[in-house]
Amino acid sequence: MINKTSLEKESVTFALHGSNVNSQYSISDDLQSVEIDEGQINQVIHNITINAVHAMPMGGTIKISAKNIKSCVICNLPVRKEGYVKISFEDCGIGIPREYLSKIFDPYFTTKQQGSGLGLATSHSIISRHGGCITVDSKIGIGTTFSIYLKSSNIKESNQKETPKIEPCEGGRILVMDDQKSIMEFLRNSLTSLGYEVICAKDGAEAVRLFKKAKRPFDLVILDLTVPGCMGGKEAMEKIKEIDVSVKAIVSSGYNNNPIMSNPEMHGFNAVIAKPYSIEELHAVIRKVTI
Repeated sequence: MINKTSLEKESVTFALHGSNVNSQYSISDDLQSVEIDEGQINQVIHNITINAVHAMPMGGTIKISAKNIKSCVICNLPVRKEGYVKISFEDCGIGIPREYLSKIFDPYFTTKQQGSGLGLATSHSIISRHGGCITVDSKIGIGTTFSIYLKSSNIKESNQKETPKIEPCEGGRILVMDDQKSIMEFLRNSLTSLGYEVICAKDGAEAVRLFKKAKRPFDLVILDLTVPGCMGGKEAMEKIKEIDVSVKAIVSSGYNNNPIMSNPEMHGFNAVIAKPYSIEELHAVIRKVTI
């Protein structure tokens, strides 16, 4: 079920952490249920929110709304008895030039200097596999609105899963590598509050250097799989294993279709965690790997 709580606590909060962008919600009280792969849809929401953050470098507000609709003329979605759920993300950023709008979901198309061009392409693919669609409307100097349409379901929402409790830990040294500063700071602050000593690196090369020169060994490394223009998690893991073959490692990525995410052990990792994730989910994986 998609509602304000799921959006606020997971996908959106994760993407907005450390930025100067706020969020506003307008979620229909009678919002229908949707049958989704939560991890994949969270990835879509995360990607769209990150784009909104980048579009508002001076800060601003992203308005998130969700409502029931019967059909979508823009996407040629047929009228359904169950209808659809429409989720919109409206920013007040710089806008996207008209000539780019038709290419915005093409793989590897990006206007960002360090972007991979895969975020929105992946999002489009995920929504299509769910039988829905994603649209974009933008005006220069006014802002951009992304809307996703998902098939409603008659399935009633079951009792919400309880948030797992974080058990006290005995500490340990963790090396974290992620090219997104907001995520790195989120992990540093969250894991430090849980009793871990956290060292951060912005790319794979820096992670390898920090691991090699460490006076005390790390109990765990958490590596982002893809770092545009720099050494990513796969290459970093290979070099770190040359230094310490017994090191415990978790690979993290927002691109769940990467083969490494489905077979991490073949590449030296002990576990995976798909973005976006909560600190509770990460801590559960950490304990599973280290205990």
